[in-house]
Amino acid sequence: MRTVMSGAGSRSLSLSCEKLHLVSVAVMAVMLLAGCSGSDGNEKPGVDSVDASGTAEKAESRSGNGADEGAGGSESGRPRLRMDTSAVEEVRMSQGYFQCLKDQGVDVRKIGSKLEGGDPELLGWPGGNGADDYPEAEKKCLGKKPVRPPETDPERNPNYMSNYADYIDCMNGKGLKVDPLPNGEGWNFKAGTTPPRNADQIEQECMIEAFRG
Repeated sequence: MRTVMSGAGSRSLSLSCEKLHLVSVAVMAVMLLAGCSGSDGNEKPGVDSVDASGTAEKAESRSGNGADEGAGGSESGRPRLRMDTSAVEEVRMSQGYFQCLKDQGVDVRKIGSKLEGGDPELLGWPGGNGADDYPEAEKKCLGKKPVRPPETDPERNPNYMSNYADYIDCMNGKGLKVDPLPNGEGWNFKAGTTPPRNADQIEQECMIEAFRG
C-alpha cells in the first residue's frame, strides 16, 4: 500500500500506497517512529492474509512461478493490499517479490530487524524503492508484486486527485507536515520538520479518510 521513493522522507502512493513503503519510507519511518497498526487478520475475498511465518496467502488462485505473469501486467494471483495494511504486513506480503528480485541479482537485503514487530529475516529495499533501477528484474518479478488498493490507483479512481488533495490536507492538519509531489505521485516531509512519533498512524488514517471519502 505504500511504496516510498528513494531518499529519506519521500513517500509514493503506490508498492509503486506506497507506501509498503519498505524498503520505503515506511521502513525508514518505523526505524524512527512507533509501529503501524495491524489489520484484523480476517481473510476476505480478494484480500491476502498473513500467516505466522510471514507468508501471504492469496484468496484468489495461485499463479505458477509468477515470473512471466508480470510481463502481461496481469494482477491474477498477486497479493492485494488494503489501505489498512500495516507496514510490517506489507513487507511480509512482498517477500515473494523481493526474493524474486534477489534471485535476479538485485540488491535487496534483510531489513526485518528495522521494523517494529518484524521478522529479522524479512527482505526489502535497504533504503528507498529501487525498482526503477532494475527494469528487467522488475518486469520478471511483477507477477509477485503486491497490487495497490484500487482507491489509490489513479487509473481506477476517477476522483484520485481530489482524494489526494484531501489526503495531503489531512496529514498537515494532524501535524504531519508534508509537501505534495507533482501529479499526486506522493509526498515529502517539509524541510526542517521533525515527524511526530505517530507519523505512520497519521498517514494511514488520512489515506483511509481521504480515499474512502
